Amino acid sequence: DQKTTSKNPRSTVGTVTEIYDYLRLLFARVGVPHCPVCGREIAQQSTDQIVDRVLQLPEGTRVQVLAPVVRGRKGEHKKPLEEARKAGYVRVRIDGELHDLSEDISLDKKKKHNIEIVVDRLVVRPDVRSRLADSVETASGLADGLLLVDAGDRTLRFSQNYACEEHGVGVPELTPTMFSFNSPFGACPTCTGIGKFMKVDPALVVPNPDRSLNDSAIRASGWGMLGWGFTKQTTIASMYYRGIAKHFGFSLDTPFRDIPKEAQDVLLYGSGDQKLVFERDANWGGGKYEATFEGVIPPL
Repeated sequence: DQKTTSKNPRSTVGTVTEIYDYLRLLFARVGVPHCPVCGREIAQQSTDQIVDRVLQLPEGTRVQVLAPVVRGRKGEHKKPLEEARKAGYVRVRIDGELHDLSEDISLDKKKKHNIEIVVDRLVVRPDVRSRLADSVETASGLADGLLLVDAGDRTLRFSQNYACEEHGVGVPELTPTMFSFNSPFGACPTCTGIGKFMKVDPALVVPNPDRSLNDSAIRASGWGMLGWGFTKQTTIASMYYRGIAKHFGFSLDTPFRDIPKEAQDVLLYGSGDQKLVFERDANWGGGKYEATFEGVIPPL
C-alpha cells in the first residue's frame, strides 16, 4: 500500500510505504536509549533496584550515600554549600576530599568542581535495607535523580531518571510518538526535524582576522568602534572591548587572530556567568561597573 510521493523534506521511502508505522512501534518497544555524548546506556533505576545492588556488596562493607549537587562546574558554589549546612548535613565531599560543613570552605571560582553531600554513612548488612532506601530517596531528591554510593575501592553511580549521570542528557520514556515525523515530541529541538538550520557564521562576523578591534575587525552592525556622534572612546562597543582587553591582557590594536582564544570566545559568544569590569567615559557622564557580556553573536 503506497501513498503518492511528497516533496516534504521529512518524507522518506519508509513514510511513503507506511513501513514507518511499524518501525516506530519497534523502536519504542525494544529501543535502548544511549547518551549522545559518551555512548553510555541510559537506564532508569528504581529505589528497590538501587538498594538491591548496594546490598550485593560484601557484608561489612562501609559505604557512603552521596548526592552529587554540583558536577564539573566552575565557581565558588557558596549557595549549595550553605543550603546543605542549613538542611542539617554535616559532611561534604569536594573533588574527592571530605570536608566538614562547619569549616570555612573556599573554592577557586576559575576551576571546575564536583560537590557531593554525604547523606548517610552505613555498613552493609541485611537489616539496613529500610534505612538505605530512605537515604537513597533523600540523595536522589537533592541531586535531581542522581546519587553515588562510595564503597571505598569503588564508586557506584545510579540514576532514577532516563538520564546520563555524567553528562545529564536525559530522555523521557520511549513511545511511538517520539519516532513520528509529524510530532514535535520526536523532532530534534535544534532543527525541528528538517535536518539543517541557519546560524551566524563567525567567519562573516570577523571577515579579516588580521585587523584589530580598533580597525573594525568585528563587522557586525552596531559593533564598530565609531558611531554617529561618537568617538572611539565613547561608543558602547568600545566600552566592552576595552574591558575585555584589560581583563585578558591584550591591546585593541592587536590583530584579532592574535587575541587569546578565550578572549575571542568571550567577544563572540559572551562571558556567561563571569562578570567583567567595564568603564564608560562620555561627555554626559561615566563610571565603572561590573557586568556580564552577552557577546556579539547571540543577539545577532
